[in-house]
Amino acid sequence: MIVDRTGRRFRNLRVSLTAACNYACTYCVEDGKRLLRARDELSAAELAHGVELLMEVAGIEKLRITGGEPLVTPKFDDFLTAVMAMPLSDVSFTTNGQLLADKVDLLARCGLKRVNVSLDTLHPERFRQIARGGDLDSVLHGIERCLAAGIRVKLNMVPLKTGNADQILPMLDYALERGIELRFIELMRMGHLAHSAAFDRDFLGMEDLLDIIGARYRYNRTDAAWDSTAVRFDVRGGDDAVLGQFGVIANESEPFCSTCTRLRLSADGYLHGCLSSSNRHAVSDLLRGPREDAVAGLEAALWRAMGDKQDVAFTGGATVMKLIGG
Repeated sequence: MIVDRTGRRFRNLRVSLTAACNYACTYCVEDGKRLLRARDELSAAELAHGVELLMEVAGIEKLRITGGEPLVTPKFDDFLTAVMAMPLSDVSFTTNGQLLADKVDLLARCGLKRVNVSLDTLHPERFRQIARGGDLDSVLHGIERCLAAGIRVKLNMVPLKTGNADQILPMLDYALERGIELRFIELMRMGHLAHSAAFDRDFLGMEDLLDIIGARYRYNRTDAAWDSTAVRFDVRGGDDAVLGQFGVIANESEPFCSTCTRLRLSADGYLHGCLSSSNRHAVSDLLRGPREDAVAGLEAALWRAMGDKQDVAFTGGATVMKLIGG
């Protein structure tokens, strides 16, 4: 087992199926160009083999499928089918929802229980301005199809002072009406925002966010898992009944690095132990070689990846989030 001096170990794995994305969100890419697949992306079978090995060597228990946008690659179907047959305690995936509606039957058939949908606004024009791709109606249709199939949905929203701050309450209303948990993700100092005036212009922290929500709703902070990235809140009605929940991934306001258990495997076969580090550890050859060589090599790579983790707080990084998954 890979455990560092503070007791952290890898429990949660995020696998990026592809670096490609059909959006070019303003907070992800600077120039509006859509990200393309990496040059030497691993196959669905190789990535699934990587999950099996990391379960054995690192003790991985939970898996999140990410991208880029995972639904743009034909690898998604085979990869999902493979990992759903593994003894993982939880499997989910994050999508922008543009292609979600057509995958709901597959998700239900495989037994997937939940999906995270990235959605920053309910305003069609604002949607096009932020995402620079896709259309809002397709995303909302995919969400409704998931809910009708009994698949739990979480929404991820990145609040931006100049982009969608006026959408915070409409998004929360929409989520509460449907029994959806909304997660507000504080803007991160990554990629083109790592050292940029744009970050300071658009960053909206947890305190400001709660002030906005508190103008309409009463809320109470609740407990979360010790290694959770989100601060969670119950929303209370006039009779003190719980109307629903929301969370804040407060990477700037309330850092969670000291309890981070996350590991990322990129589509082109690199392990990333920390978003705040530009270090990456090549394992593609290990995933294509004999198992006995892979086990020893992965253990060494995992120790290096663990050493990349921050002790206290995220300090920023040049890596583009979409290239290694959210």
